[in-house]
Amino acid sequence: MTLYSRLFFSFFILSTSLLLSSCFSWGGGDKEVDMTPRYYVLDVERADVAADFPANRVLRLNPVRVVPHFKSKTLIFRVGENEYKAVEPHQFLVDPEVMFTNILKRWLQKSGQFSKVVTDDSVPADFTMDAAVTAFYGEKRPAYSPQSVIEMQFFMTAADNPEKLLFQTGLRVDVDIEQATPSNVVTGWKEGTEELLTTLEQDLSAYFAKVDAR
Repeated sequence: MTLYSRLFFSFFILSTSLLLSSCFSWGGGDKEVDMTPRYYVLDVERADVAADFPANRVLRLNPVRVVPHFKSKTLIFRVGENEYKAVEPHQFLVDPEVMFTNILKRWLQKSGQFSKVVTDDSVPADFTMDAAVTAFYGEKRPAYSPQSVIEMQFFMTAADNPEKLLFQTGLRVDVDIEQATPSNVVTGWKEGTEELLTTLEQDLSAYFAKVDAR
């Protein structure tokens, strides 16, 4: 990532983190949650590989960032207007940033929007994408329906001109679940991530269609 891109993306992450910090605190114990240690994976895959792929459209995907409040392996529930709770001992098996980077790379590789998706800075590329997870929690406030919430931001620049932002979108999905239990929330996140990445793919397709039509 170039200095400009790093500063631009870091500023966005910092701004989001400061906004969350103003309304973030840890809740107390919750007797309703099963306290048996359990470990989860977010198993998200594009169902099929696209039939057609463009030529010479290589994407370099930088590691996905997760804002500090949600980057822990431990699942997070929102339990009050200004209160969140780490649901010990329910955890992801891998670091969320690594998990989301792998999910996004696999999805985009199958999407047909790029000829190749790489994460190695030494590999020549046509585009560079940065992504951030800015909300990732289970909704458990008494006045709200239980939900799995995920929100992501995406920024794409030309690899040879990182000062020019070519594509940007922010997507949020709130998935209704029967009850705010850790397993239900993870299942909801899976559904929400699939919906979010499907929309991202559609937005990228629309962007490239306009570019190709010029």
